[in-house]
Amino acid sequence: ITTIGFFFVGYFVLFGQPLVMGFIAGFIGFFVPRIVVAQATARRLINFETQLPDTLGLWVNGLRSGYSVLQSMEAISRDAPEPTSAEFKRVVQEVQIGIDMEDSFQHMLNRLESEDLDLVVTAVHIQREVAGNLAEILAVIPYTFSERIKLTGEFHVLPPPGRIPG
Repeated sequence: ITTIGFFFVGYFVLFGQPLVMGFIAGFIGFFVPRIVVAQATARRLINFETQLPDTLGLWVNGLRSGYSVLQSMEAISRDAPEPTSAEFKRVVQEVQIGIDMEDSFQHMLNRLESEDLDLVVTAVHIQREVAGNLAEILAVIPYTFSERIKLTGEFHVLPPPGRIPG
């Protein structure tokens, strides 16, 4: 639709040779939806990743107050802002209809493609297999995020090998 719309705008509105301008505008219109969707997806991922430390805090508090993992995720789906609430609500709904929790987390990871979320999902998977205190594990992960950000920041500041700063 955008290709056709851009073609007609280029054909009737732009000056010069109408057919050539129409094809150029139509070609540009072909890529506009892809660009818009990619930007919206990137913005949603950035919002999710910035909310993830607070989300882990909510999850830890829920677990420490006696909620199960699923009840804690349900509380996150009610209390967290978008897009975190929608993603956790979807995981809870998938588990409630019978999909395994690990598969539900993997679906969320496939939708978001976040390294931070991958770390959280891996920690939950390991905890479910080995057992242990999930609240303690999840409480440490935001610290891991901040340390990784510091390290990558320091890495970018270091000069390339063989070059003397000065």
